[in-house]
Parts: sequence; structure tokens; C-alpha cells
Amino acid sequence: MKKAILSIIMLACMAGFSRAEVIDKVAIVVNDEIITDREIARQLAPVYEKYKTLYSGQKLVEHLEEARQRIAQQMIEDKLLYSEAKKQNIQVDEKDVDMKVQDVVKSAGSRTNFDRALVEQQLTLKDLKDRYRQQLMLRRVIDRKVGGVIMVTPVEIEAYYNKNTEQFQQPERVKLKNILISLRRYPDPARALKLAKDVLKRLREGCDFDGLAKLYSDGPGAAEGGAMGYVKRGDLMPEIEKAIFVLSPGETTDIIQTSLGYHIFKVEEKEAAKSLPLSEVRQEVEMAVYKSKADTKIKGWIENLKKNAYIAFK
Repeated sequence: MKKAILSIIMLACMAGFSRAEVIDKVAIVVNDEIITDREIARQLAPVYEKYKTLYSGQKLVEHLEEARQRIAQQMIEDKLLYSEAKKQNIQVDEKDVDMKVQDVVKSAGSRTNFDRALVEQQLTLKDLKDRYRQQLMLRRVIDRKVGGVIMVTPVEIEAYYNKNTEQFQQPERVKLKNILISLRRYPDPARALKLAKDVLKRLREGCDFDGLAKLYSDGPGAAEGGAMGYVKRGDLMPEIEKAIFVLSPGETTDIIQTSLGYHIFKVEEKEAAKSLPLSEVRQEVEMAVYKSKADTKIKGWIENLKKNAYIAFK
């Protein structure tokens, strides 16, 4: 019976996500800070959108409750760190906050899109700035706590590398050139295909790939002869990868049709997967060791903060 009631309540709340109808009441008190139901709901909303495609009924409820608990715990930890940042009088330059907002506006494509996104998430510009200000404060209080006290030795770097060599692999990759006859430029597919066939015929007859790319291609690097650099599996569309990874250097594909148009690729070089030597990845390994030690120290610090904090669930 209890589970049935919980299911009804949770699903009713989930239904309100898309309409942003969550009541803004206090859910958790952390020292002098509060976490509201609406704040938790905002964090949970994208998880719900993902989970509802994977689960239904009681399973959906159970997974959402687990996600809600994880999110709540993370928010508690953030509030504890924020309290510490205020105690230590951590200051943030408003220029840094404005730069983060400008980055979001740029990624949104326009100020109109940005403003629309704020409305959809029931956020004001002040809300967003407050969020970014807190994020910067948290980063700085963490840096102050752990930044100067963690040392990474050469012995630790070598030990980590030897234990985790699978993390430092260069996957199989090929160096490509590309000719794209774009359907944006040639909306008539028949005309675009005819041109692609003509280009391929000339390539088969020995014409220079670079020259044809400069003349006809709408693809990346057309001005440089269609140069694309190295690509690995997962970088391109499956239909393209299927064709290029079976070729040897110097060979070209047949015409490959995608939603963009008609492609012809040339493989210039091919490299098998290999382990990268420590000399090439030393900085990356050092950062991994540093992060591991920092995470452990931060976790212990937060646990101590929790022991001495007032945390109440409403």
C-alpha cells in the first residue's frame, strides 16, 4: 500500500515537470542555507526525461527516487562548501560571472533563445548569475583547501601509468581527405549525384584529388584540398566509417550518400591502435593522479563538514 501511494505521488510530481508546476517549498535546511523542492525538481527534470524512455510504472518511480536522493546529497554538499566559502570570505569578480553568462548566450545561438530557455526553466537572469557565482566560489574554496597541499611524485605517476595503461591508448585512426557535393548547394539530388559520379570518374582516371576538392567540394578543408586530418572510429557517420577503415593509404571510396549530400574520401595515412608511451601522456597521467588524491581529500573534508553541520529534511 505504501509503495502504491509513493508511486502515485512521484508520478504526479513527474507529470508536473514539463509544466514547471512544482511548489517552491523548503525541502532541506543546511546550516543557514536552504534547498527547495523546485531546485531539486530542476535538477531532476532532465533525468526524468531520460528515464521515462527506459522505465515505466514502479520501476520508473524507484529509479527516480534513487536519482532524487543522489541529487539531494550533491546539493547538500554544495551548500556545505558554499557556507565554507562565505566563512572564508571568498570573493568572485562580477566580470567572471558575466563571462560565463556570455558563454551561455553564445552557445544558445542568440539572446532570444537564451531568454526563452530561462523562461522554460523558470529562471531569471539573477538566478543564473547567482548559480554561476556560487559555482565559482565553490571552485575557489576547494582550490584553497586542496590546491597547495597535494603533491604528485614521479613514482606515483609511473605507478598509475603502469596500472592503467588501457586508459592511455591511441585508437585506430586514418588521415582523410574529403570531397562533398552538397545538397544544400545542389538541391536537385540527380544533378548532385551526376556531378559526384563525374568527379569520381576523373579521380579513377588519375586526376589530382586536391585539385578536384578545391574546385567542387563543399566539405571541410576544401580550400586545402579537402584535408580533414586524423579521425578515429566514432568521429564520423557509421556509413562513412564502414567504407574508410577497410581502405589502404592512397585509396578512395566510392560515392557515399548521406543527408548532407554525396561524399568521396581518400585515405592518406592509416595508424593501428597503440599504447602511448608515458613520455607522451605524462601531463595527463599527472592530472589523473592529482584528481584522485584531490577527490579523496575533498570527500574526507566534506564528511567532516557534515558531522559538524545542521542538516534537516522537511
